[in-house]
Amino acid sequence: MIEEINLDLNRCEKVLSENNYLEIIIAIEELQDKYRSKIKSLNEASNDVVWNYNKKDLENIKNSLIKYKEEVILKEKLNNISQKISELKSYVEKNPHIKNQNDLITIIELIENTNKKDISLDKKYEELKVCLNLVSDFNREISIYILELITLVIR
Repeated sequence: MIEEINLDLNRCEKVLSENNYLEIIIAIEELQDKYRSKIKSLNEASNDVVWNYNKKDLENIKNSLIKYKEEVILKEKLNNISQKISELKSYVEKNPHIKNQNDLITIIELIENTNKKDISLDKKYEELKVCLNLVSDFNREISIYILELITLVIR
């Protein structure tokens, strides 16, 4: 999905730099058709008449695509974090013999709660620094999982 959006953004850049009116119109029409159901602002800002299109319309579509790409990336990131947290919780439940299990559960909860907060990435990092000290108490597999989660949350 993101690769496809990147291709469309590159196309916008190319068409805008060439400044060919016919190519601008074609790009606008194709991109509106492609993303109309996904990007609300395309429905609101579209001209009803093709000959009223201009370079600014394509720039607006490009900006909408950039915002849409950011939303898709954020959604993927949140899904990855949720999935990894769920997998780690499941692992803990299936392996009650884990050394320092209570610490691991605390770390998981801290990561999950920090991820849900609407704070800057720097503040999330500050909150999760505590986990970095505790990572060495676990085996390599669990440590890697925790580090991956922390990385996803602070990225």
